[in-house]
Amino acid sequence: MAERGNTTHGPGLDDKMKQETQKVVQGNQPAHAEQWREAEPFPDDTDPEEVQQALKPPAEQERDQKSGESGQ
Repeated sequence: MAERGNTTHGPGLDDKMKQETQKVVQGNQPAHAEQWREAEPFPDDTDPEEVQQALKPPAEQERDQKSGESGQ
């Protein structure tokens, strides 16, 4: 018999977990059928400035506004 590598689960649970994650691992489509279940993409450096500003927490936005006013 082949070694499974993880002995905390039984073979039945391992098979069930493999079946549940198969679409995520092998598929080139989203794992969820409904689009609203998909996670929002993380903002990064390639986003426009207005998107980066909109995604900042309110406290950080206030700090940026105050520093902009005092610098003028």
